[in-house]
Order: sequence, then C-alpha cells, then structure tokens
Amino acid sequence: MSLFQTNAEQKVQLYQIASLMKQDGLSDIFISNAVEVGLYYEGVYELFELWSNESDPKEKSNIIADIQDEIDEYKEQPKEPVQKPYIKYSDLDLIAKDVQGFKAHLKTLVDSWGGISQLSRVTEIPQPSLSRFFSNASMPRRTTLYKIANALNLSEKEIITDWAA
Repeated sequence: MSLFQTNAEQKVQLYQIASLMKQDGLSDIFISNAVEVGLYYEGVYELFELWSNESDPKEKSNIIADIQDEIDEYKEQPKEPVQKPYIKYSDLDLIAKDVQGFKAHLKTLVDSWGGISQLSRVTEIPQPSLSRFFSNASMPRRTTLYKIANALNLSEKEIITDWAA
C-alpha cells in the first residue's frame, strides 16, 4: 500500500460516498474502517469513487469485497519486517486443494449455523467478502478465520490447520 494524503475536497467526497454506503445498508464499522484506510491509501479512495459511479449491484458488491480486502491487509501490516515461509511453486496445487477442502467444510458449518448472511451480521464482514472467501481457492487471512471462529464458537484447533499455522 502506498500512502497518500487526501486533501479537503477528497475527504468531503469520501464522507459523501460513505453516507451513500450507509443508505445502501453497509455496516457502520465497515464504512468507518473503509474511510480510515481511504484517507491514506489512494487505491481505496479510488474504489470509493468506482463504487459511487457503479450502477450494477453485482459490481458494487465486488467493489465492497475489494475494499474489505484492503482494510484487512491494512490492519494486518506488521510493525516490523517479518520473514515469511517459502512455498515452492510445485506445492501450490496441493495447497489450493487443501484450502478448498477446508473452506468447503467451514461453509458446511456456516450453513448449518445460520448461513452467510447471519455470519456477515455477526462478524461485520460484508456479505460479498464472505461469498468471495468461500468461493475462491485463495489462502484465507487469519483475521477472517478468527472472526468466523468466534462467531461459530469454534476453538482455535477447529479453525486453524497446518497450512494456516
């Protein structure tokens, strides 16, 4: 993320779009977090503009999911450099299969618990972000897993597997 500083006119535009997001039914916490990141990250600021100019509800949902991804990434930034594990290119297919299997099992638990809409209300993760989470094979963020685990009252052992450790 590259930092930039919004000017007064851009701040007002963010707040105006945030008001439209509120009217559209998005949660206060999501909007507040999005504005906070949008004030300092040009990509999120531009996503606000895209959202406000978009008329297709599906595209608007995708933009909200993108904003949530940026919020999560912003909040997960380490305070100091962190050495991450090395993953061989040849291992990616195996990891993706494990991730998809894990997400499929977790989706079954969510469905029996009350579904994605209920999970969205409890975790305050926008429904489009949760739908994207369960529908793709990307590695899940720990913060997302912990929010889901807390909502479903799952233990750390039940939610974290070897590939997420």
